Amino acid sequence: MAPFRFPTTGLSRQLALVLKTSLSLDGLKRLLTQSGADRGRERYRRAGVTASTSYIARGLAILTGFVSLPLTVDYLGAERYGVWLTISSLLLWLALTDFGLAGNALVNVLSEAAGNDDRVAARQYTASAFWALVTIALVMGVTSIAAFHLIPWRAVFRVSGAISTQELELTCALVLTLFVINLPLSLLRSIYNSQQEGYLANIWSIVAGAISLIGLVVVTRFQGALPELVIALSVAPALVVFASAYHVFVRRYPWLAPAPSAVKWACILRLLKLGGKYMTLQFAALGIYQSQAMIITQMLGPPQVVIFVVAFKVINLPQELTYMGTAPFIAPIGEAKARSDWRWIKGAFKNATFVSVAFGLPLAAALAFFAKPLIRFWAGPSAVPNSNLILWLFIYTILGVGVTMTGQLLSGIERIDRLLLSVALCSIGCVGLGVLFASWWGLSGVAFAMAISMLVFLLPIRVREVRRVFRTSSIP
Repeated sequence: MAPFRFPTTGLSRQLALVLKTSLSLDGLKRLLTQSGADRGRERYRRAGVTASTSYIARGLAILTGFVSLPLTVDYLGAERYGVWLTISSLLLWLALTDFGLAGNALVNVLSEAAGNDDRVAARQYTASAFWALVTIALVMGVTSIAAFHLIPWRAVFRVSGAISTQELELTCALVLTLFVINLPLSLLRSIYNSQQEGYLANIWSIVAGAISLIGLVVVTRFQGALPELVIALSVAPALVVFASAYHVFVRRYPWLAPAPSAVKWACILRLLKLGGKYMTLQFAALGIYQSQAMIITQMLGPPQVVIFVVAFKVINLPQELTYMGTAPFIAPIGEAKARSDWRWIKGAFKNATFVSVAFGLPLAAALAFFAKPLIRFWAGPSAVPNSNLILWLFIYTILGVGVTMTGQLLSGIERIDRLLLSVALCSIGCVGLGVLFASWWGLSGVAFAMAISMLVFLLPIRVREVRRVFRTSSIP
């Protein structure tokens, strides 16, 4: 077998062919028409539809954020809005209490079961994950009830007398209650993704977002307080989640209905082991994506954080879009692995990597070129970065675009150890080198540390592992 190489030649010709094929009438028809005869084409079709709806959902979420921000700030005021943002941030950390049971670990085992045409195993894993999450939710609920009145909520949020203790406690109680209720159903998206129908999860997400926006408009019109905001933004979407659960377990995949009798301790153990690796991966990734603000605050001062964060959001957009476009390949890669369809896996990896680079590189270059006027218009003159910062963020972004599909491949075939090693070393590099170079070169030094860490640590480990995977797999 010839050694695996990343596609590097004939990009313009290949890109023209991809555009001609994808945007033609026949190409669009193939994208929207299910193909039962060609399994490989059907994987591409579903991944394409899921990626497309992900972009739509993301765009609508951004639009909703622009609309809701002034509404929320105007009627809540700065202090209440700050409390709401803090609660939202805490919920992101609370979500980690699922121990990885509802994320990619479940996608891996269910896509493997789909590849083996084993509905019994799929039901056992689904039931095991669901009832394990129910148990976690019950423990959290009992703990919250016991400790709720012992927590000094006013001190936690440092609120003034303008917000009453009753309003603050009611808000926190509502948020915790809704979180505990929704926790077992957080696996619904993973179920859709594992069946290569993530676009259905995106549609439910769009519906929930629209209902939340309508609820927000109603609350602001009637001048509701924080508890009413929680109800508007959480209760109605929770009803959408229950409707989605009915669709999953009754209408779409009835064989996955989580009967308690289907729970298997062996399934729980495998999910916990695999989910623990993914959870560790999430923590390790914080050093790559979330450490810069703290480093800059301590080394250069808070005002510099705004310049870096705004520039990063603008220039790193291609990497975010690449991740959204390639994430739908995790489940089909897992299913194809179970069927030993390594030829399709290799082709999908090469095609997705090529498309990522072909679209991501020009977009990153355009954003970097126009970064200064864009940021001046969006965030004001004080947030405009210098050219060195733009250059190193651009290099970091194109490296990230090129390597994103390696992460999706390794996730799909459950090579999590190497994936975790690459992220952990890159994270250590970003933090250690970021502190070192920030003292020498300021913001440009922080971006330089990110680019060098990805180039020296993350990229070689992943490329080597991908080559080893394809070299040892059964590809004629």
